[in-house]
Amino acid sequence: MSKCKRNNVILALSLLIVFLIGAFTTMGYRAKSLAKETRDPRNYYFVITGEKTICKIDSVTNQIVSRINVEGRPEDIRVSPDGKTLAVVVLNIKDEDDNGFILFYNVQNDKLVKKLQIGRHPSRIAFVPNRNYIMVTNTKDNDISLIDSENYIVLQPISTGRRPKALCLSADGKCCYVANTGEDTITVVDMENFKKVKKLRVGRYPTDISLNKDSGNIMVTLSKEKAVALVNPRRSGIQKVNLTDIPKNICR
Repeated sequence: MSKCKRNNVILALSLLIVFLIGAFTTMGYRAKSLAKETRDPRNYYFVITGEKTICKIDSVTNQIVSRINVEGRPEDIRVSPDGKTLAVVVLNIKDEDDNGFILFYNVQNDKLVKKLQIGRHPSRIAFVPNRNYIMVTNTKDNDISLIDSENYIVLQPISTGRRPKALCLSADGKCCYVANTGEDTITVVDMENFKKVKKLRVGRYPTDISLNKDSGNIMVTLSKEKAVALVNPRRSGIQKVNLTDIPKNICR
């Protein structure tokens, strides 16, 4: 073999070795990245199934990872904004007064972090954006429990209307809107001082409530009217969309 050919072979082999090293290095980084993604607590979602069970599902494989058996009947679930904590609103079905509590779980390992007693017949839960607060409606107490989400303590009750059920927060987190099934109104709560500001009559039996982030309007299901109320909280104006069936939940 001539010297020129030998040099070309050596060069080709050197380039091949460099390519293989680069490829294996990239694969290694990708494997580490995938492993990190798999460990990311935000790669799970949760579903209430049956009377006392919550399924934890991998959002990448869509396979059930585990089942969390809870004490009592779960009414609502939410994952904290950082994805690390699962909050479960639970009704104590053995309690004649319908007292309830919140169970806080570590999303990564499903371990119970805290059981916190709240009000009677708790219904819905919301994390306040950009602030360390949680809010839970207590239907039989006609109020909301304001909770410190870092220390898991109830700070104070916030008065609403009769039999509050669903709630939502404004995009900036300055207001909370609560659907009161017992008096056909929504309550507006100022999140600066945690006081009830006003009530707006919206229609018969408001059961669910959601924010339209584009318009800032509040959307409320009216179960006994078979309609949805579109509420402008700044002007107190209301429009209604008639439906053919009873609405139960709404989101956008």
